[in-house]
Amino acid sequence: MTNINNEEKGKVLQFPGLKERLLEKGVQALENGEIQESADLLTQAYEMDPKNPDINTALVLALYENKQYDDAKVICKEMLLEGIGEYFEVVDMYLMILIQLHQHQDVVDTIHALFDEKEVPFEKEEHFRKLLHFSEKVLDGKETVTEMDEKSEIPETSILKDKSLEEQTLIAAQLVHQNIRPYLQELLSCLKEGSTHPFLQSMILNVLREHGYDKEISMIKLDTEVKVTPSELQDVFETETFKNVAEELEDLLSQRNPTLYQHALELVKRHCFLLYPLEKQGDPGNIAMVYASAAAEMFADSILHEELNGEMEHCGECGNLLEQLNALEEISSPTI
Repeated sequence: MTNINNEEKGKVLQFPGLKERLLEKGVQALENGEIQESADLLTQAYEMDPKNPDINTALVLALYENKQYDDAKVICKEMLLEGIGEYFEVVDMYLMILIQLHQHQDVVDTIHALFDEKEVPFEKEEHFRKLLHFSEKVLDGKETVTEMDEKSEIPETSILKDKSLEEQTLIAAQLVHQNIRPYLQELLSCLKEGSTHPFLQSMILNVLREHGYDKEISMIKLDTEVKVTPSELQDVFETETFKNVAEELEDLLSQRNPTLYQHALELVKRHCFLLYPLEKQGDPGNIAMVYASAAAEMFADSILHEELNGEMEHCGECGNLLEQLNALEEISSPTI
């Protein structure tokens, strides 16, 4: 009887889209440094779909950041055994977890097995050889884990290269709480290259800001050259522009349609993050009206949409603001 009741309770919780929402919120919490909350949310998502590669990867990263290395190791082993996720990305995570657990013999055995089976891609050979060399030195007593931690010399030749946007986003999220010195040049290069996805650029810039990077850098963001000093930047959601638009949006929608207000606010947040460190230009009230209208159209509130469109006809800048909104909406954010 108890089992049946538990199963029924489990089914009640699984609303449509709940798994995706838990994943989204879990990754967001990870990005914001709310590690325990992230682990809790992603664990719930994992219980609903333990074969989902995105959920597995995000949960392993959250557990790793929360120093729950044993739990992260268990999930990584399951991923490897069952072929969940991109194999060598999972191997990478597994090896880093083994290093944190000081299980260097397992590191050596795993890498030797990969080389013996000739399974290592050419681009990963140097990285794995460095990990192998380090663990062998620890086992031989020539280097201590403490020395490695102090010097932050977990070897890595490239942390973002040849990875999907989703993988890059998850990696950037965890860098907020790690020493970024080994990866600094790659991060700066991503900012300077106009071809880098603007979402990833914003993630990297936020990482540098959190680490207090105090040198001026030049970056290309959405075809615009920008010079910024990361340590002097505000959090994107603490800027006056965002706060003013959010306040106007709240006045416009929160009482009339609270659900639509939340959707419109999320749209503003996503676009402000894509623009960062650039900011939306225009009157906050007009920006709020355009985003409210767009949200009303997206969620089929035709009455409100027509009403706001009528007001926008008397707004000189609203046409340009709507074009900007549509252009930003065409830039896909990573699905993780």
